[in-house]
Amino acid sequence: MLLWSGQSVSLVGSQVTALALPLVAALTLGATAWEMGVLAACARAPYLVLGLPAGVWVDRLPRRFLLVACALGQAAALGVVPLADGLGVLSVPLLCLVAVVAGAFAVVGDIGTLALVPLVVPADRLTRAQGAFETSQSTAQVAGPALAGWLVAVFGAPAALLADALSFVVSGATLAAIRVRGVVERRGGVFAGVRLVFGQPLLRRVTLCTATLMFWVSAFLALLPLHLAREGLSPGRIGVVLAVGAVGGIVGALVAPRLGENAMPVVVAVAGIGAAGVVVHPLSIALMWFGVQIYHVLQVPVRYRLTPAPLHGRVNAAIRTTVWGSAPVGALVGGVVAESAGLGTALVVSGAGAGVACLWLVRR
Repeated sequence: MLLWSGQSVSLVGSQVTALALPLVAALTLGATAWEMGVLAACARAPYLVLGLPAGVWVDRLPRRFLLVACALGQAAALGVVPLADGLGVLSVPLLCLVAVVAGAFAVVGDIGTLALVPLVVPADRLTRAQGAFETSQSTAQVAGPALAGWLVAVFGAPAALLADALSFVVSGATLAAIRVRGVVERRGGVFAGVRLVFGQPLLRRVTLCTATLMFWVSAFLALLPLHLAREGLSPGRIGVVLAVGAVGGIVGALVAPRLGENAMPVVVAVAGIGAAGVVVHPLSIALMWFGVQIYHVLQVPVRYRLTPAPLHGRVNAAIRTTVWGSAPVGALVGGVVAESAGLGTALVVSGAGAGVACLWLVRR
């Protein structure tokens, strides 16, 4: 309960940042589509450098201490934006630097959280637990954008980031209260997780599907706020659209525990259709989140089931490095396509690419 409640609060704050940070760039600083892509890429780039080492740190250091430090580190990094705005030194390069630093803490925190879950949740309840986390994620996607839109409208985009900073302080406090004996593994190197992930056929296919999906979803999400802004929506209305769209994710997270792993290819295809359809109607994003959240609920327990406890950190690191390492590249590709072919075309291409990810899960 401590882990779930702390993460739930943090997820709401992170959704505020997910909208407020690009709005700082787009509205406050007048960023171009390319700069929006670079900013989105900076947030995920740390996975390419720190992903695999982070898995070793998680397996060899006290996970709870590591998670508390990461939560407070993210709070401090995000607090730089309103401070810089108040001092009149805010710029797109500074936003990118903040995204990199906060992303670095997020890498270790994300991998550590995934490795902590099997220590506090019985094996027969892991799918239900993942469903609870994804329900919180989807609920945050409803409440976060609406809250972000209101905060941006009332206080300005830079000040809105203080909400996320505070949420990480709360998350750090709940993590500090957890009492659990960790699994510390001194043997094996940084590539032990990589060998297991890509040596196990099912785990390999799921990882490559998730990486392909994330590549194109990152391209889509990097451009979506700019697309909605250019369609004439105010920050408040953008927040409402994203919140209503995220209701699909809540439904997906609630439905997912009743489905089996065989549903994964279908829901990935559904997610791609929803993303491509946003150019027709913005609320098509609800269909995207419906498919994405079902897929996440079903795919995460696969790695828990196939991974020995002492290797959870390195296996999660290998998967996260592969998956989130594709995200900055996807964001940059989205920016390039948008600059050359237009925002609408880039969004449709991103949706089609996300849907094609399901082919990794088709047995040959």
